[in-house]
Amino acid sequence: MKNTVINFRAFLVVASAVLLTVFCLYVYLLNVTVGIILFVVLIAMIGVGFTVILYKTVKGRIRPRVAAAFGLALAFSVSAFSAGAAFCGKWYNCYGYDGYCSVSGRVCAIDVSTGRYRIVLEELTLNGDDVDGKMRLKISVSDKNTAEFVRYGDVLSFGTVVSAVKLIESGIINGSAVRSDIRYNAEIDPESIVLRPGEPKALEKFTASIKNLLVENMGDVYGNIAYSMLTGDKYSLNHGISDYYSAAGLGHIMAVSGLHIGFLIMIFNLILCKLSRKIRYPIIGCVLVAYTVIADFSPSVVRAVIMAFISGLGVLIGGRRDLLSALLCAFSLILAVKPYYLFEPGFLLSFGAIFGIALFSGSVKRFFDKHGSSGKVGNTVGGSVSVAVGILPAQAYFFGNINLLSCVLNAVIIPYVSVVFISVICLLPIAAVPGCGAVLYICKYLMIPIDKIAYGFSMLPFINAGKLSGAVFCCYPIMFFGSGYFMFPKSKTAVVLYSAAACATVFLVCII
Repeated sequence: MKNTVINFRAFLVVASAVLLTVFCLYVYLLNVTVGIILFVVLIAMIGVGFTVILYKTVKGRIRPRVAAAFGLALAFSVSAFSAGAAFCGKWYNCYGYDGYCSVSGRVCAIDVSTGRYRIVLEELTLNGDDVDGKMRLKISVSDKNTAEFVRYGDVLSFGTVVSAVKLIESGIINGSAVRSDIRYNAEIDPESIVLRPGEPKALEKFTASIKNLLVENMGDVYGNIAYSMLTGDKYSLNHGISDYYSAAGLGHIMAVSGLHIGFLIMIFNLILCKLSRKIRYPIIGCVLVAYTVIADFSPSVVRAVIMAFISGLGVLIGGRRDLLSALLCAFSLILAVKPYYLFEPGFLLSFGAIFGIALFSGSVKRFFDKHGSSGKVGNTVGGSVSVAVGILPAQAYFFGNINLLSCVLNAVIIPYVSVVFISVICLLPIAAVPGCGAVLYICKYLMIPIDKIAYGFSMLPFINAGKLSGAVFCCYPIMFFGSGYFMFPKSKTAVVLYSAAACATVFLVCII
């Protein structure tokens, strides 16, 4: 093992294969024939590698886990390409409805805050045909606005000009549209709507009751921020608020992620502490699955839940817990089913943050420990710095700015955010009791400092990187080579420098 270049992780092989498959899918969207050829070549290479390694495994020359890694890489790659090609075909069908259409659809999201009237329709019928996907509907404001009376489950019918959302445009895949499944946009006059009352689904009733409870007792601004923190649903959140939270580097607290899942696990571990692990963990697992459904299977929460299950399984069976392996497993599983999520900001920010922690938090902690700092300081600073480094490429690519103080802000404010989140979770059941909603005032006043700090930090100078090309993501291999997982200390500096030069070359070529 002395000559091992990289500390072996089975899912590092799988994740690399899936990444290459998604690249083949990207080419497939640009040119079907070339994309298929590239994928066939990729599968042939993985297949040959798997066959050779399997033979050596049978002969006892290679460990079985290496063969298992290549076998999973083959299976996950085929799954990812098949799912991506099928999804692409279904999405392209929507282009045939680009123009005037008679529309009918069921209301599944409503936003009438701050004078805006936006509705999302599902179960769509266009020109009498049942179609996949959802439609985002903007309704112009008038004295008599039918949108004010729309409720979840109602069916709206109207005629209007429909604009089909492009899956890929100017070489960029619309990851946000893929995540939300919004395939059509339209704008109409309220007088043209025919409304047929309907019944909301049980989950819609539940989430709407939570939202109403928060907004009624905490106000429109803080109620919607609290609701976004709980469910990850930012549809009713004022865009200005989202912008300054993102600019301050705190946008992640309003997207359900590992932070929230960690809080939930901690709360239920305390509640169920007297039960044995074999009973407690399955109960917590059911809670996490339910929370995933409430969060509408957000990529970040699915990632966090998969990693939590892997960690829990490791504790139960006595296996070694490894953050990078769990992260890569979740990464591979999600992309094997939803390959275009790779182009969604929330997905990349979520995985980038944990990738940074896996690579660098231990090194930063050891640095602070060596200089006499307490373990808590090392853990806090190490986590914040690692997250800031991990999300840097995605943040620069999607938002065009880099907040140099975000890691400092996160190190200070995350412990306080945990107090606010736990307070909202614990007080919501009490507030649901008639006449007890006022207890949420506590959460409102706890949330005010977070909001004011986020706004203040958003006003500070930050680096405006402008619009960067996708080559910025080449930084991730450089980070990996600079981490402890690359096991040639004498060659580490040279490898990092060569990788950085290659990344810079790719970046310049993409710009030119």
